[in-house]
Amino acid sequence: MATNRATTDLTKGNPLKMTVLFAIPIFLSNILQQLYNLTDIAIIGHSLGDDALTAIGTVSTIYNFFNSLMFGMASGFAVVISKYFGSKDEKGLKKAIANTLFIALIWGITIPVIGFLSLKPLMRLLKTPEDIFDTAYSYASVVISLIGFMFLYNVLRSILQAIGNSRAPLYFLAVSVTTNIVLDLLFVRKFGWGLPGAAYATAIAQLLSSVITFLYIVLKVPEVHIGRKDMKLNKMLLIDIFTSGIAFALMFTVVNLGSMILQYAINGLGKTIIAAHTTARKISELCMMTLSTLANAMATFAGQNHGAGRYDRIRQGHRSVMFCTFGIATILIAMIYLFGEKIVVFISGSDTPELIDNAVFYLRFDLPFYFVLAILLITRTTLQGMGASFVPIIASVMELAFKVITAKWLAVRLGYLGIAMCEPVTWVICAVFIIIVFSSRTRKLSRQADLNQT
Repeated sequence: MATNRATTDLTKGNPLKMTVLFAIPIFLSNILQQLYNLTDIAIIGHSLGDDALTAIGTVSTIYNFFNSLMFGMASGFAVVISKYFGSKDEKGLKKAIANTLFIALIWGITIPVIGFLSLKPLMRLLKTPEDIFDTAYSYASVVISLIGFMFLYNVLRSILQAIGNSRAPLYFLAVSVTTNIVLDLLFVRKFGWGLPGAAYATAIAQLLSSVITFLYIVLKVPEVHIGRKDMKLNKMLLIDIFTSGIAFALMFTVVNLGSMILQYAINGLGKTIIAAHTTARKISELCMMTLSTLANAMATFAGQNHGAGRYDRIRQGHRSVMFCTFGIATILIAMIYLFGEKIVVFISGSDTPELIDNAVFYLRFDLPFYFVLAILLITRTTLQGMGASFVPIIASVMELAFKVITAKWLAVRLGYLGIAMCEPVTWVICAVFIIIVFSSRTRKLSRQADLNQT
């Protein structure tokens, strides 16, 4: 298969170097993606006060639940596409993209409709405080209704990343984030549109990134251009793509379903704790991004090498990237212990001691467990790249179960300490399970590859 500067073959070169170089633009893209949320939090916190921040916190898990269905599906698409790219099957690659777009169209229409219709019942179920219910709904209804714009970008981004291009999405997202910041300031501060203004700013910025990405693919990436002959639906290929996509979507959704259940417990601890947890989670998600970026890169790395039958290379890459994430985790832990309070104040815009103290407590409790989280994330995405789609779902169900236990028992007895304990305990249990499965699967695939060569 002919390649150009818009593609990268991850089946060649030093595994760690190739993965890190591929991951750097993804990391920067994720930083910019988080700026969407952080900009909203900072501008809203400083402009509209703690109640507006609390309103976002009460519905963030609902939005994340539906976003996980969209983002997970797009991530699953990339695994199948990367497999065909790694095996140098040009016809199969284009057919996979055509069938992917068919599924994406249906999924991108269905999920926002379901999300909008179920929003109020879910908010009632989570016991959203009545004094902020309407404010929270005004924000979430807009964001969820227009979530298809983000999905479109993620599908196009996944196609590019599957063929080894992580640079172009970074440039397009930079334009989008700049637009989002400008529109946030314009809609929220100047026009006084409140939370709906922030939601519209994000949706418009996401649409812009989708349009730019599409134009780039049309003009610069002929490897993924599809014609009429490629647009014929293939039953087995559709099943493969949908299975991969739904496996990722379910994994992320089960995790976020657990977060929704956990939010139910948090909502019962008062508005200050809700705001503190919202702030802490935003910072925690930003810290996790450094680990999850390398994990996402490993999914593409493993997918391409799985297509090429390079299982020895997958093991080598997995081991090297794992030790790299340990170094990153050490830096993050030191940063939170030294500057945690200042970071919380900067993000929340609050001077409430209870809010600051609880947010800092959560971060300092969770981050030392990032070494375990690194093992879990890197190994899980490597398995997914190798086609073990449903094994990570089992780990996610385990996580869901413990979040239910936390909401029903730990939070009641231990308060916010119980909430802080939830994820670290879950990471330890799931990491042990994932490592056992990974070791077994890599040995089995390596034996099969050796037999095929003899």
